[in-house]
Amino acid sequence: MILTCLAVFALGRPGLVIKGGLVYDGLGGAPKRLDIRIEGSVIKAIGHVKVRRGDRVIDAKGLAVSPGFIDAHSHADGGIFEDPNAETQIRQGITTAVVGEDGFSAIPITDFLNKLKGRPASINFATFAGHGAIRKAVIGNENRKATPDELKRMSEIVDREMKSGALGLSTGLEYEPGRYGDTSELIALSKVAAKSHGIYISHVRNEDNQAFEAFRELIEIARQAKLPAEINHIKLCSTRVWGRATEVLKMMADAKKEGVDITADVYPYLYWQSTIRVIIETEQFDDRKQWEQGLSDVGGPSHVLLTSYSPNPKWVGKTIAEISTETRVDPITLIQRIIDSCYGKGKQGSESVVVTAMSDEDLKTFIGSPRIMFCSDGGLNGTHPRGAGSFPRILGVYVRQNHTIPLQEAIRKMTSYPAWRFGFKDRGVIAEGKKADLVIFDPAKVVDTATTKAPLSPPRGLPTVIVNGIPVLLHGTATGAHPGVGIRRSG
Repeated sequence: MILTCLAVFALGRPGLVIKGGLVYDGLGGAPKRLDIRIEGSVIKAIGHVKVRRGDRVIDAKGLAVSPGFIDAHSHADGGIFEDPNAETQIRQGITTAVVGEDGFSAIPITDFLNKLKGRPASINFATFAGHGAIRKAVIGNENRKATPDELKRMSEIVDREMKSGALGLSTGLEYEPGRYGDTSELIALSKVAAKSHGIYISHVRNEDNQAFEAFRELIEIARQAKLPAEINHIKLCSTRVWGRATEVLKMMADAKKEGVDITADVYPYLYWQSTIRVIIETEQFDDRKQWEQGLSDVGGPSHVLLTSYSPNPKWVGKTIAEISTETRVDPITLIQRIIDSCYGKGKQGSESVVVTAMSDEDLKTFIGSPRIMFCSDGGLNGTHPRGAGSFPRILGVYVRQNHTIPLQEAIRKMTSYPAWRFGFKDRGVIAEGKKADLVIFDPAKVVDTATTKAPLSPPRGLPTVIVNGIPVLLHGTATGAHPGVGIRRSG
């Protein structure tokens, strides 16, 4: 029955009517009890909508209706062609994922976008051009300054990617090979993106003790390249910089006064996920003093949870402190052995960790800031709960339980704000003529359930999601529909 109706919707015949919901338009204003009529992929009418013969009706009485959530930093492109239903995404209300983050993207991006056209998914995708991917294509993983000829070749690739619809240039400056690019290289490439009205978005060079220096570098890149910039998954993840979130917001505000447009995104967890190598600031992995300081800054080895480790999967789900006790190997030596087993000469192992290293007060400050939108930094089937729970967690924990932010403002920061930042002119708000990306949820019940032990546990209280006019989640059941599109930068 569902599939038959979906086919009818796709042909643009009888409409889909959402009746009696409390509609949040995405712009931050008070909600109104309204009906919404959808025809094809577009919102056709809002108000008191008469149901016509053949219309499909969704009763939203007692529920909130909002624009679909836009994930400002996503890794849902990884594996999307193998898992196009993307249930971890649709179940948290995400209708558009912004990918190509951390400096890693498909090169050329047109191959990714064309493949999406032929093999669509349940959600929409838009992508950045990744500096790391471009640098690797031209220079490899060499730790050195680009030559003038290499910089010219990288610039030509950025220009090509921007003309293909990239949102801008992304960097991952804690990762190889992006970390080997100096500020002058990033400014030069950002100037190319600026010519096509793109933005610069960055996993900055440091997120702990040198975080402020890293934020200043991003602001300087934006200033000299004359383009907007965004700090990805903004955080202060060292005890030595805890409590300074308001200083970061002041830096952003001061830059704005100078005409430098800086925004940020944040995910609602006190722990990050990456490789264990980034706990220290260099690649001198045999330096025990650096490991002593790095572990101290994150609160000790009990705060480092091994979430994947191919050489010994039995260690997965345990902290470095627990493994140290079990093996009778001190934490630093253990970490060094983990790194060597994955990255030593001739080794091809893999590892990842979840590290609890942020202050709740700093996180609340970032969540409450009007200049900071939301993201998951998650993938389809990841081992960090953010990939399955970020947006419901905002609504359940930081809106309803902690009162950190009002509901209508949280929705604005999930919808119209990222749509504005990334140039999505046809979605992000509920208005006639806009694309029908919509989420229906219960504000009194919506909440995440994912944990580090059960990272894929689905949220509660979010029963229906519509993408381009087609239900992809209906009354809690994934429909198997794949109406998502690739979104290219406009303007």
